[in-house]
Amino acid sequence: MKTQILKGAGLAVALGMLTLSAPKPVAAADIRANVPFSFTVNKKVLPAGTYNVTSSAAHSLLISSFGGSAVTMGQRAESSSGSPRLVFHRYGTEYILREVWMGGASGYQLRETARERELAGNRGGANTASANFEKVEVAIQ
Repeated sequence: MKTQILKGAGLAVALGMLTLSAPKPVAAADIRANVPFSFTVNKKVLPAGTYNVTSSAAHSLLISSFGGSAVTMGQRAESSSGSPRLVFHRYGTEYILREVWMGGASGYQLRETARERELAGNRGGANTASANFEKVEVAIQ
């Protein structure tokens, strides 16, 4: 009986060590962009600077730099252009991050926020597709 308990405990310790030493899942992709203007992600305004953008299998994006960071959810999208880039909607002097393209044909589209609807003058919740905004793309380094 003691032998079986010791064997079971030894097996549990060995499995635990294997689990701890197993490689951790990595993010699906990382890109780096130098954004020359402040911009909004969700409700957070981030200053101009160099940002790392990391995506996960759970459709979340982490946008981070020394100046600040934000986490947002994106809907997976496909593009015919394979170049990695960030796409912003510009309303006057305000920039709102709306698309993140990781390279290849994969990317993420971010939800329209209440602030963007307000800037577009569509407080009723209509889509900004017909609104006056300038699409600004920042190429990835």
